[in-house]
Amino acid sequence: MQKWGLLLAMSALIMILLAACGGENKATNEGGEGSTAPGSASPSPEVIEETPEPSPTVRTVTTLAGTVDIPANPERIVLTYDDDVDHFLALGLKPVAAPLYDRDDNINGYLPYLADQLEGMGTFPLSTDFEPIVAAEPDLLVAGYHHREVLTELQKIAPTVYFEWDVDWRKTHLEMGRLLNLEEKAKSNVDAFNAEMEITKTYVADAIGDEPVAFIKVRQNQLELYGGPGTGSSASFILYDLLGLTPVKDAATDTWGAQFSLESFTGLEAEHLFLLVQGNDENAALVDDLLSNELYKNVPAIQKGQVYKVNSYPWERGGPIVFTEGMKQIREMIKP
Repeated sequence: MQKWGLLLAMSALIMILLAACGGENKATNEGGEGSTAPGSASPSPEVIEETPEPSPTVRTVTTLAGTVDIPANPERIVLTYDDDVDHFLALGLKPVAAPLYDRDDNINGYLPYLADQLEGMGTFPLSTDFEPIVAAEPDLLVAGYHHREVLTELQKIAPTVYFEWDVDWRKTHLEMGRLLNLEEKAKSNVDAFNAEMEITKTYVADAIGDEPVAFIKVRQNQLELYGGPGTGSSASFILYDLLGLTPVKDAATDTWGAQFSLESFTGLEAEHLFLLVQGNDENAALVDDLLSNELYKNVPAIQKGQVYKVNSYPWERGGPIVFTEGMKQIREMIKP
């Protein structure tokens, strides 16, 4: 009996030990620090991927036209003012449509210096006729000063922003960059222009110095002498405000300019004469007469061959592309 009791006790002990080992293995296999067998690699920690927030599809901006929601990434931009084409291309944005450039040096209705880049862009007459604007199916309208009185009507077609024209185009360009979330590109464009301007300013200081300068536009068979610094025209802004040249004494000081008679032209004291000619036959004939007639031979600029014929851009308006190129053209025209 004692032997059987001892065997039963030993059997019970073995059963207890086996049960304990089985429980431990089960716990280990279900997880915990002991779940990895000796010599095997540790499991990789669980990686929780964060779902990126979707980019906004609309931006709320404030311009002179008021506060408006515009597409964050507009795909069909329509301009209502031809000058703004320069600004938008400089920002890397090609409009789907813009007004015709209707002056005599256009190329298929496009700004001549941008014609290659604008191929395929739609054009329409500069007017308040909204039909071609609607037909272009804009998702963003950019209004110029010709449409400042009809902004409410434009807003009914598509989200509309408005930029006021400023003779210092850099202010407008930086504002466009801010609104379109392209501030760095706009600043880069302005910096590039400023660098060219400083080079040109040094160049003309050496080539012209304090010698008097005149800017004359020939149109409708008449002469218009542009004003001096601070008088609001692009031509005066370039020559006098930016480059620091000296206007002739006849130049107005309180307005963009005035008509200038042929009799007054005979006594013009300009050492350097910039001529902007509207390209009809009468105006061309008048310019030929100015430069060849004995009546005007005493004008210093004509005597010295320092007459520079220029185009309407940037001398009447423009943006970063043509103003930057214009600085280079001035250096090419003027010989020291």
